[in-house]
Amino acid sequence: MTQFDSVKKSFNLITGKTGKQARAFRALSDWSATVHKFLTTYDLYGSHSLDTLLAKIGQAKFELVGITYTGRSLIDQAKVFKGTNIPDNVEVIVGGAEAIRRYLIDPDLREEALNKAVIDLRVDYENLREAMDKEHQRLTS
Repeated sequence: MTQFDSVKKSFNLITGKTGKQARAFRALSDWSATVHKFLTTYDLYGSHSLDTLLAKIGQAKFELVGITYTGRSLIDQAKVFKGTNIPDNVEVIVGGAEAIRRYLIDPDLREEALNKAVIDLRVDYENLREAMDKEHQRLTS
């Protein structure tokens, strides 16, 4: 470890930056697990079929409300990860979950845009996981 790295680590410990990042990372991990659970519960992660989602619309809307509610508060927490895409990814996932909920409410929108919105949510979730993995490696090295 260079002298600069040592000084930087000490400064981060004094200012509490490391603790803020650890708390935010823990909250983001829990929330991303909720998003992953939603995708797998409704068979949206590996398949292109919306049958399970459409069979349980009420429960899916309820879970999507929880994802968006929790995600909105995480957008500000995620800003501690400066120079990463994590805050933007969280914001995009919140918007995607809200869009899917709206599409489930309106049958006209459901036919037109639901399939694309589900695919976008899957891709956005993968982008978030990738950014979080990179940040985790950076924090632990």
